[in-house]
Amino acid sequence: MTGATAPPTTSAFRRPTKPPPPAFAIWGTIGFIAVTLLFAWDWRYGIGFSPAEIIENLGRRNPILEGARNLDWSTLASPTVIAGFVETFQMAAIATILGGIVALPLALLNSVTGAPNRTVYVLVKNFNSFIRAIPDLIYAVFFVAAIGRGAMPGILALFFLSVAVIAKLTSDIVDGIDPGPIESARASGATHTQMLRTAVLPQILPGYTSFALYTFEINLRGSAVLGFVGAGGIGQVFNNYYQRGWFDRLAAVVVGFFVVVFIVDRVSIAVRKRLL
Repeated sequence: MTGATAPPTTSAFRRPTKPPPPAFAIWGTIGFIAVTLLFAWDWRYGIGFSPAEIIENLGRRNPILEGARNLDWSTLASPTVIAGFVETFQMAAIATILGGIVALPLALLNSVTGAPNRTVYVLVKNFNSFIRAIPDLIYAVFFVAAIGRGAMPGILALFFLSVAVIAKLTSDIVDGIDPGPIESARASGATHTQMLRTAVLPQILPGYTSFALYTFEINLRGSAVLGFVGAGGIGQVFNNYYQRGWFDRLAAVVVGFFVVVFIVDRVSIAVRKRLL
């Protein structure tokens, strides 16, 4: 039949070739590997990483591993251990709640959208950077020295950690929200505070709540470390058993703590998925 178009050649159905990786990715990967080897290698300026030495040391007698093979499960029913778990949960919950309350206004003021002016933005941003620069363990050491051992210095340390984490993560999403409601609020004559309440907060509350739950998980894990400097919680039980050489009891408590953290982590992930 005249005028009929010819069937497409096979070249028309050829899959597009994958573009080569950019030069930045290639040289970045090479640089990452080079720096890792440079720092880890066993030489004057390295940390002396040696797989053979690690394998050799693992073959030696290790009381901690021996305790892990002879777990004393009855330890988990000890009133001291139960009290340590309860105190850890209380510390993480109180620190997260109080830290989340303080972090929300700091997150708003730490963003270009939420800050009323440039001066407030710079001051709050530097304040948040200062809080994040200090690890929670240093906070715990300071508060233990200032007010003594117990749960209170641990709560204060986790409080500052919560403020730092929640404020940072929340402020990152403030400037990325839909600007439409913000423009509508300003066009209707709303004040800056009214604009934040009606146009910004409804958009960031799901993310803010998700970050608070994530911080609660961090605080729950962090309390296990803070106890080694006297900041209460289950970490103090870890330290007591370690100092006394009760590694069978220590291993049992570690396993119990892992189960608790795993359950909290699964519940938190499920809730955060519903929020986002």
